[in-house]
Amino acid sequence: MDAIFQWGLNFIIMIQQIDTPLLDSFFRAITLLGDELFYLLLFSFLLWCVDFYLGIRVGIIFLLSVYVNTGVKEIFQQPRPFDILPEIQKAYASGYGFPSGHAQSSLVVWGSIAYWKKQTWIRNLSVLLILLIGFSRIYLGVHFPTDILGGWLFGGLILCLSYFIFLKIKLDFIQRNMIFKIIGITLLPVILLQIQSSPDIISSVAALTGIGYGLLFFSSSIEGIRPGNWLQRLISFLVGVIGIGILYLGLKLILPSEGQSFYQLSRFFRYLLLGIWISFVAPWLFIRMGLARQVEKKP
Repeated sequence: MDAIFQWGLNFIIMIQQIDTPLLDSFFRAITLLGDELFYLLLFSFLLWCVDFYLGIRVGIIFLLSVYVNTGVKEIFQQPRPFDILPEIQKAYASGYGFPSGHAQSSLVVWGSIAYWKKQTWIRNLSVLLILLIGFSRIYLGVHFPTDILGGWLFGGLILCLSYFIFLKIKLDFIQRNMIFKIIGITLLPVILLQIQSSPDIISSVAALTGIGYGLLFFSSSIEGIRPGNWLQRLISFLVGVIGIGILYLGLKLILPSEGQSFYQLSRFFRYLLLGIWISFVAPWLFIRMGLARQVEKKP
């Protein structure tokens, strides 16, 4: 293992020999494309402005990927490069290194988008972003090359599993008993948080639960939403982002912070509301404002 770490450090040092302030800024910007806030806005944009169920699918796969990644990191407990050689660190990162969450998430998210939106330019862009985000983590000294490869490996496994699930299980929420669905969605976070719990896990499980409830609220009559013209989509996105800002940042300021009593409960509540806002409240509001049309359930 020490030999692998040393090889990884040598590789990072070799790459950083070409560093410049411009490259540092570029790759710091690229690595932001793998952060939580970016994906939160991306899923919202897909769901509200592109394709309702594309956004739902990608969001669910991403949240499950975060859960898996955190658990695998706890199993391996591998250090980051700057834990061994601090001077190579060019960006902030915390927690264990293997597998890379940025690499895994980028492959899961952009791989999913490329699979469901089959345009050539989308596929090319997806491949480019997956490679750039992975390389940025090495360049910035926050991941070994093996962390990136591991992230891509687990991301690929999750993608394969998710494709099988979505091919076999349609997102149709009207064919099962309502009580059964409520119980299932309510028990999901209880079970997942019993297996493992951390701030990132709480966030992903709560958001996943919120999306489940949001889809449940839709299930009585609405299949989803059909976005309007591009001006209406822009207005929808701006209105929706205001709601995200209130829940994501506003509630963060007034609810207990890390280290305070009830922090975990308040974090769960905040991300639960985010999931409900993105998957139900905002789309319902867009319909009422005439910015989007509802898609009726097929008889």
